[in-house]
Amino acid sequence: MKLTEKTIIDNIVDRSGNNLDITAFESFGGSSINYRTFFEMIDVYARGFKEIGIENGDMVSICAAGTLDTMLNFAALNRLGAVVQFVNPTYFKANGKKYIDETNTKLLICMDRFYPVIKSELEKTNIKKVLVSSMSEYSSMLYKMLIKRQKIKDADKIEGVEYIELPDFIKMGERSSVKIERIPYEKDKPAVIAYTSGTTGEPKGIVHTNDSINNMISIYALTNGFGPGRGDRNLVLITPMYLPSFVHSLFGTMILGLTNILQPIYDATTLGKDLKDYEPKTVVASKAHYINLSNSKLPKGSLSFLQYPYCGGEAFSKACAQKINRILEYYGIPPMILGYGQSEFGTMTMFNSDIPYRTNESGILINEVKAKILDLKTGKPVEPGQRGELYIQTPAVMKEYLNNPEATARFFVTDENGERWGKTGDIAAVIGQYNGKDVYEVSGRKSDSFVDKDGQIVYLFDIEKEVEDLDFVKEAEVVAMDINGEKVPVVHIVLEETSKLSPEAALYSINHSLASKYRGTSYMPYAYKVRKGFSTSPISGKRDYAILQFETDNFYRFANGTLEEFDINEDKKVVKKRILK
Repeated sequence: MKLTEKTIIDNIVDRSGNNLDITAFESFGGSSINYRTFFEMIDVYARGFKEIGIENGDMVSICAAGTLDTMLNFAALNRLGAVVQFVNPTYFKANGKKYIDETNTKLLICMDRFYPVIKSELEKTNIKKVLVSSMSEYSSMLYKMLIKRQKIKDADKIEGVEYIELPDFIKMGERSSVKIERIPYEKDKPAVIAYTSGTTGEPKGIVHTNDSINNMISIYALTNGFGPGRGDRNLVLITPMYLPSFVHSLFGTMILGLTNILQPIYDATTLGKDLKDYEPKTVVASKAHYINLSNSKLPKGSLSFLQYPYCGGEAFSKACAQKINRILEYYGIPPMILGYGQSEFGTMTMFNSDIPYRTNESGILINEVKAKILDLKTGKPVEPGQRGELYIQTPAVMKEYLNNPEATARFFVTDENGERWGKTGDIAAVIGQYNGKDVYEVSGRKSDSFVDKDGQIVYLFDIEKEVEDLDFVKEAEVVAMDINGEKVPVVHIVLEETSKLSPEAALYSINHSLASKYRGTSYMPYAYKVRKGFSTSPISGKRDYAILQFETDNFYRFANGTLEEFDINEDKKVVKKRILK
């Protein structure tokens, strides 16, 4: 792919000549800004950054939500050649030095509501300047009154740190006479750092360059944006701290002239209300968003304006995808569009939009992307229908993991032909073809498994899909736990609201169904837990299954056909509570 040879924002500006009078963003509460004004404001912000000492190559960390000033901050810093690091406040409060000192961060941009969360950890760093933003900066007057700016009091400020309020910063840029010019092109110049969700260990910083993101933008242009076009409304629900949202929901859509509606408050239970309020044609939502849409109680056909309901980040069972598609059909929405990708690859690498009667397929490879599936034991390519580990090759791949050469070396693999591939860590198979192209299904993470006492791999997502195939089960998650000195599968279940089964009756039915397939194997669950719902990560929107491994009470198991309720003590031993008749 031919390189664009410019910064990300300069690439977007150059592609947007016909879109200048289209609304680019609608902010929290209804205020809006067109592309022309947005591009003009970028230079105001850029001059402000120059006034406070930010130069080409400096590192600036952003700990903020998906608001318009976050978009402007990134764009202005990118124009200057600075590197932007997006940091989740939850990550920051666990290890501030990692995100400030170890990256040589020169400026922290922090939302006022996040400051109390990170202050104690920020005090341990060598940060010298903090730019304080607010969720209400570009909101309507009503929302400015409802969500007031939380000005940091002098008593809460860290000694030796200069604090700059966003309105004062904007005035600096407006008054400045500094001339903003395009920086010279540098190949593989870092532009943005985003972090993995941390579900498989400590979050890793993914370094993307102007080249890699611009290559992803070029892929979007080749595919006409995967559906929506000029002037269409795009609802942004996932924070740009999560790179697929940064690319797919924002800067990838800007070249198409979409109107991006910013909803900075992540709430998986309010998708129906958000859709009704903003009437988008396209949205990227999480699995939890779509599952909770069934609780919206809106009139039949009332959401038919939504034509591109995207989802990704988590594997689906066919039954779960079909349930969601029935909900969407009731509201007049086409079937869910699943995409597969990783932050390391710039975002999407395949999607199932073109497949008729689509359900849980991960899809067909997009332009410029290659894939191969290798056997876990032999490292050789598998036959169609066989599962193995998925490897991806794309011009939008990251440069490296930040300050982590070991992880970078594990991720990139060079084959016998000298071609470099990214190792996804996901299990996949080619399940068929459509129009002569392979159709892929990604089952789940390779790490979403355990090795039993006989050395056999037990894939937890296989059990999960069997449970979700039952019509009275709304959601399921299977985790591996150490109980009584052995690694065993434990199934967490959310029942459908319409189910007439008691929790005990549902467990008998689930256990009977699984026993017919798994009895006598390590796939047979040791225990079950019925719950009202699952927590989701505020950064990725994915189900936060890691916390399930640390729960210790209200489990059920079957012993000689009898249902028992039990807890787990500190030694990871079973403590019986009562036998249920």
